[in-house]
This record gives sequence, C-alpha cells and structure tokens, in this order.
Amino acid sequence: MNKKYSVLLGISLGVTVMSAQAQTVFTVGKDAISKEEFLAGYKKNSSNNTLRYDYNSLNEFANLYALYKMKVKEAETLRMDTLAVLKNDINNYKTQLARNYLTSKDYVSVLTKEAYERSKTERKVAHILVQHYTADPTNDASKKFIDSLYNQINTGKASFEDIAKRYSMDKSTGNLGGSLGYITALQTPYEFENVAYSTPVGSMSKPFKTQYGYHIIKVLAERPTNGTVEVAQILLPTDNGTPDLVNEQLKLANEIRAKVIAKQATFENMVRQYSKDEYSVNNDGKLPAFKTGKMTENFENAAFGLKNPGDISEPFVTDYGIHLLKLISKKPLGTYAEEERELTSKIEQNSRFEIAKQKDMAEAKKRLGFKEFPENMAAMIATINQSDLEKGATLQEYPQLTAKLFEVQSKSYSQKDFLQYVKDLTMGRLNGRKEDAFRELYRIYTDKVITDILVDELEKNNKEYQGLVSEYRNGVLIFDLMDKNIWSKATKDTVGLRNFYKSNSSQYQWQPGFDGVIFQSKNHEALTQIHDALAQGLSVEDALAKVNTPTTSEKIYQQTGRFDFSSVSNFDKNQLKEGKVSDIKSDNNGETLIYPSKIYTTAMPKTLDEAKGSVVEDYQKQLEKNWETELRSKYSYKLNTDVLKKLVR
Repeated sequence: MNKKYSVLLGISLGVTVMSAQAQTVFTVGKDAISKEEFLAGYKKNSSNNTLRYDYNSLNEFANLYALYKMKVKEAETLRMDTLAVLKNDINNYKTQLARNYLTSKDYVSVLTKEAYERSKTERKVAHILVQHYTADPTNDASKKFIDSLYNQINTGKASFEDIAKRYSMDKSTGNLGGSLGYITALQTPYEFENVAYSTPVGSMSKPFKTQYGYHIIKVLAERPTNGTVEVAQILLPTDNGTPDLVNEQLKLANEIRAKVIAKQATFENMVRQYSKDEYSVNNDGKLPAFKTGKMTENFENAAFGLKNPGDISEPFVTDYGIHLLKLISKKPLGTYAEEERELTSKIEQNSRFEIAKQKDMAEAKKRLGFKEFPENMAAMIATINQSDLEKGATLQEYPQLTAKLFEVQSKSYSQKDFLQYVKDLTMGRLNGRKEDAFRELYRIYTDKVITDILVDELEKNNKEYQGLVSEYRNGVLIFDLMDKNIWSKATKDTVGLRNFYKSNSSQYQWQPGFDGVIFQSKNHEALTQIHDALAQGLSVEDALAKVNTPTTSEKIYQQTGRFDFSSVSNFDKNQLKEGKVSDIKSDNNGETLIYPSKIYTTAMPKTLDEAKGSVVEDYQKQLEKNWETELRSKYSYKLNTDVLKKLVR
C-alpha cells in the first residue's frame, strides 16, 4: 500500500475511534452503546412525567440497559436466533411491519375519501347470485347461466324479483325478491359496492363477478345516511313456534312495553326478567352501535325509527323472535376529519386495501426491472392437468417445466421454482378452475418475491425500520431465553420449587380469616332469598338451587374457599360467626353475603399447594436474580462516567 495513504488511513481511523470512544456511554463486552442509542432507549422506556436527566436516573437506566444487552448476547451465544420457530416469528413480524412502509398513504387516502363520500348515502339493493359450479375454464356454465337470466329480465320475459325467487343461490334473500335492504360503504365486497354505487337508482347492472360467484344488482332506492344507532333490546323467542305461541309472545311484549312506558318497571329490569338474548342480557340489553346494513331490514327500521333516547319501539317479529327496542343514542355521520381514522382502519382490513397494495406493487416492479415471460406461464398452465385440482388429488411432478417465468434484479425465477412454491404453500392440494388457481398463485408468488426484496431494502436503508425489527428480534430472543431459564423452569422444577418453599415457608401464611362461601349479586331480592334459606338451615347447594333458576333475573355468583378478613374489609370480622349467615353488604360489585363454616383468629402456615401461586412467582424472581448475577459476571460492563455526566440536565 502507498505509504501516504497508509498514514492518512491510520489518522482517519484514529480520529474515528477516539470520536466513537468519546460518544460511548457504556460497553458490554466489545459492544459499544452510543449516546444516541442510549438516549433513544431512555426516552422510549420512560414516561414523560418521570423522565429525569439527573445522574442517578441515567446511571440506573444504564445498568438496566446493559443487562438487556447481556441477555441479547447470551441468546446469540446460544444461537437461539437460528431456531426455525423464532426465525419464522421474526420474519413474519418484519413482513407485517414492512406493510406500514411499503403501502402508499396516497392510495389509502383516495380509498378513504371514496368510502366517506359513499357513506353519506345508503342504497337499497337487490341481487341475484349464481355461484361457481364448474372448474372447466372453457365451459363456464355459471357465467352462461347468469347471462341467460340477465337476458330474460332485460327483454321483459321475467321480472327481476321473480328470477331472484326462482334462481338466486342466496337463499337468505331469494324469497325476498333478492332484497338485501339498505347498504352503505364497507359492508359488502368492494366489487359489489362499486356496482351498487355506480348503477343508477331504478336500474339493473350487467352480470359481474365477486369471490362468491356472479351477481346481477338492481338498485331500488337511495336515501341520506342514517348514521349510527345504539339500542337495547328485549328478545322473546318464538322458536319457529305455532301462530298461537307467536301471538302469546306478542301479547307479553305489549304488556312489558306498557309497564315500561307507565314507569311501573324499568326497561333494564324487564331485560333481566324476560330477555333471552344471552349476548346482551347481562348488559341491560345493550347492543353494539351499528349502521345500516348490519341488521335485518325490519330490525333497522325499528331502531332508526326511534326519535329520542329512552323511546320504546312497538314489538316486531324477526326470525329470531319478538323484539322490543329502547333507543340509547343516535349519532349522525361526522365530518371527514372525524371519520377518517376509523375509515382508514377499516379499509386497511378490507378487500379494497389490495388495490392500494397492487398499485404499490406495480410501481415497485417497474423500479426493480421486473420482466415477465407470459408465454411460459401459458405453456405451464396448458401442461398441467385439470385433474390435479380435483378433490383429493395432488399436484403431479412436471420435470419438463423449467422455463423462465420472470426475472427481477438479474435473478431468474422458473416454472420449477414457482411449482415448488405452490407445493410448499398448498401441500400440493389445489381446487377450482386451473387457470384461475395458478394465475392467482402466480400473483401471490411474484408479490412475495418483490416484497422480500423491498423488505431487504428497508433493512439496509431505513433506520426506523431497522430499530423496530431489532427491538422485536431481541424481545423474541429474550422472551424465549427467560421462559427456558425462569418461567417454565419454575413450574417444571418440582424439587427446586419444594426446596425454595421449605427455605421460605415462614413467608407463606394464612392471615386471620375464614373458610366458607362468599355470594355476590346485583339482585337484592335474590340475595335475600339466599340469606333466608341459609338462616333456615338449608345447605349452600339447596339454597342456590332455590334461587338460580332459568327465570332468575340476575345470577348469584359464589366463591368457596379460605379467605382473609382483609379481603372482605366491609364486613366486621367480629360479627362473622361459624355456621351463621352474615348480613347483606353493598360494595362496588353490587351486594355481598358471607356464609363462614370455620373462623380462624390467628395466622397459620400455608401448605405448598395452598401457596403455590405465590411460591412459583417468588421462585421465578429468585431464578431471575441468580441468572442476572451470572450474566453480569460473564459479560463485562464498563460505564463511561464522563459521557454520562454530560447527559445530566
């Protein structure tokens, strides 16, 4: 090497090393932690109201951060980052995280604004569905069939409603002439929604395809959005009963409504007493707020027809039974700024998000020099037997298929590469039309290849992404390492656990308390019945059986076991007597009743089984402390106090 350049290089390296040392807060082994990394970690691991820049706080964090680095080094020393299950976990996270960086916010914004504009109106639509029932791409009988239905309607030979009743494969709407009721944005497949909002009111669409099959839509009406409504309900089941049963339940519903309106009973009490909707009965009948298109049409009509909070609907019938609704609140559609966040979140979980992803993918392919050889794709599809896609069949071997399908960044991907990917992904089992199946799998394959390249670029060029991936990777490694060394070990090491208990048994004591049963409920009447039954000498089982019946408006919850007096602090321990039921006391959870079978006035040791939860937790802490001591002795830690002092503010 030229001596001049050798000297310059030496000076340059010397300056770099000195500069690096000057900015290093601490080292773990040979790994140096810079001021920038240290401060970023300090800010991230401290809440704003506790972030202090005094020497003691910074020094304490330096010790903790060094221990974190030691755990990572230990995991790497044990080559845990080579374990397949952890590598897959980390790679999946990298791909998921990359979506936030690889998807253009502009495309998502366009879709969000489109969804908001559509949300301003609701469209009443009917449809005819013909599902796919052939795998032969040369003889798509389902497409031919729906075309024939369209022609019958279009030429006036039959009405839309009649065709829907006779031929639609959507059995839930066919007998209604195909009516879906009113829909709004983000409730149906994007292809369906596009047609529903682009077809003029009163008109019929041409046949089109979604994942469910072929559709024809008729737009029946349009109205401004109803916004969002929240209601509570009482459900009286009819169980597809006789007209007499339906009339009997309707009569009961009207009686309930009259009592509530006359203020002889609250709606909430009637819910607890009569409603059979198991999902809402314990929440005063309240249902999650919903928009048009979520419920059946007559349910929505009743809910949105209520004007003021507290209004009670007339009874109405659905397939589920007889309903009474109480209006909780109504909320109109907000401004775009108010709705944007929720709409964006829904779009990112909706099929239309694929549109944004595919636009980004197209741009990425162009930038990376992606080149396809479609003639080789067509030749491959023609070579593969349709019988490979029949039920129970697997993809055969096609050793002759080696031609290039595409290339990107000077690397070629062949028919053989693609078929191997298909086998790994599907276990060789495919279904459906051959061309559709392979072209969709080809799209998925090329997207994966491009995504892998883009993720590699992110790892090399994007510091924020690098940091998040590194943080997740280290977290996964440390979690698995601690599970093996501490958490699982504490539960599986029965000898060590027993020895730890023996050495620390004085820490595990029953405090003064009682054996017995604690009853809790929000229903004073039911608890009073329990109290009276126990006072009369009935057993706990008999007392509960007397109250917990199918018609009980509020269940009684019981806990049986050993309790400290401190756990029932609202009871006077001197008033609790063995074999005597206590008075009823109110608390934040409702009301409580105690039935003690034995009173303990002094502390006494717990057995290992009785204290096991606490013993395992303490044993884990001891194992962790011992392990951390080992790590600190194994990996050297050197703090640069001069740099740390400069960080003090």
